[in-house]
Amino acid sequence: MGQERKVEAGGENLGERSAPESRRHRPTSDLRFTKATPPVAFDPTRFPASLLPPGTLTDELRAWLWQVVDTTLFGARDAADRWTAQLGRPALKRVWTSPPIGGEPDRMPEDVAQILEGWFSLVEPSDVYAFLESVHDSLEPPLQPRFATAINAVLERGLSDHRFVMKRLMPIASKADVSAIDRAIASCKAARWSDVESLLCEALARLGAKPEPDTRGAIQEAVRAVQSASFALTKEPYFDLEDALQDLEKRGHVDKPLKAAYAGLFLYVTGARKTTVDDARLIVVMCASFVSHLAARV
Repeated sequence: MGQERKVEAGGENLGERSAPESRRHRPTSDLRFTKATPPVAFDPTRFPASLLPPGTLTDELRAWLWQVVDTTLFGARDAADRWTAQLGRPALKRVWTSPPIGGEPDRMPEDVAQILEGWFSLVEPSDVYAFLESVHDSLEPPLQPRFATAINAVLERGLSDHRFVMKRLMPIASKADVSAIDRAIASCKAARWSDVESLLCEALARLGAKPEPDTRGAIQEAVRAVQSASFALTKEPYFDLEDALQDLEKRGHVDKPLKAAYAGLFLYVTGARKTTVDDARLIVVMCASFVSHLAARV
């Protein structure tokens, strides 16, 4: 009896205790800076990629992403990282004052590295991606591609569903998709289709919007890019994508199977159901490929 009472009393006391509030992956506005745990060494040859759920921003992946940021902002640590030695305080100040940090330029603390690392390890994935974009934009232009390549290498090894594309972190992981977008932008430049290029870039910007992608807006801008490319090729205005496809087929710019595929895309876009990130990514990439096809007909 005595033991039973003790167990019951213990259970009541445990039930009365409130569970501590989790600090992990909370919005930036609700978060207080704390000291970070010691960094984890990054060894690409030992990364347990097969054990990670696809697309997950794990704690380990955060730590390895931070090491790229740490090396970039706070100096080189070995001969392989000498490319960062010329950086310094100007880039760090730009990061400190830019979203999502938004610190005061004259009040950057001495332990800013520890503060940023602690913040980086706790906030939501959208804040992590926004912060990486701020670091990228704060670097001198010649150094930005190197940083993006380094981040993409870690994201790929960690099976992340994001990559740097057109200077923004987007929910695009396939190398084929990235190549299709790059080809489309290059084709627009070669054909001097600045309006089409602007629409494609706007579609990508909406796909990479933070904290949530604008999926419907990305689809609409991508379809507008195809319509604009069709007009640039034929000099004929079109009411909608279906009208453009019919005329392009008549002129021999697209064959019947390709026209049927994009006609189905038009029906899908006009549907009433809510679009997902995967939907938007698929349609943006398809429209980019179609723009490349049309630009090649010039």
